[in-house]
Amino acid sequence: MFHSVRIKNVWLTLFSILCFLIFLTVCILMLRAAPPDTVEVEGEDVGLKISSDEEIEAFIGKCGHTVEGCASDDPITIPKTWNDAYTAYNELQKQQGLDLRSYKGKLARKLVYALSDSDAYVTVLIADDRLIAADISTNQQGESPQPLIQP
Repeated sequence: MFHSVRIKNVWLTLFSILCFLIFLTVCILMLRAAPPDTVEVEGEDVGLKISSDEEIEAFIGKCGHTVEGCASDDPITIPKTWNDAYTAYNELQKQQGLDLRSYKGKLARKLVYALSDSDAYVTVLIADDRLIAADISTNQQGESPQPLIQP
């Protein structure tokens, strides 16, 4: 009788340990996928919580650029499955401390701002009142987007 009770306790203990390990793994994966709250711009932590056009322009200003207002504001959906272009674009975002992976399949706003001092423009993606991507581009063929936030 004691022998069967001990076996049940061993199985219950193993089952409890397995459940705990699964829970711990899920928690670690969720923390890793959480988007950042701030990025470092010239040694200062700048918040990514943005809910207005003025806050976007202020963020671009902290990155050392002046814009002439929003030229376009369009809804986009970040694809669930990425092609090479999206993968490369996310690598650019990672260089700036941003990451689009947790926004796959989600709706975002794509805002484009003309730079005051050149023919380039700044593109930002906003989702959940948070800046999730940013770059500087030109209309010249063959040029890749550049990071807005200089490391």
